[in-house]
Amino acid sequence: MVRRKVGVPRQIRRQSIIYTCAAIALGAYGIPRLPRMSHGIAGTFTAAWMLVLALSICANLYFVLGADKERKRLLEEQQYRTEAEAPFSHVRARARG
Repeated sequence: MVRRKVGVPRQIRRQSIIYTCAAIALGAYGIPRLPRMSHGIAGTFTAAWMLVLALSICANLYFVLGADKERKRLLEEQQYRTEAEAPFSHVRARARG
């Protein structure tokens, strides 16, 4: 059986933390300078900018905090399913018709 690496390398985790801090700093600098939320192009730009900022922060935080556990759970579940199906792998099904 081939074992897969479950953990995230330290360098990638460190980069994700740096990107999260950079996005937070960008938000702290940029949000006060954005136009007010109003109808029109200015309000649409503000909403889109804040949405992209929130998505980037959330994605990096998810990767730092939860991606390891989720990946480990999925791999264990997949391994459990293959082990559960293994006793019947030697049985051949006959085609009908």
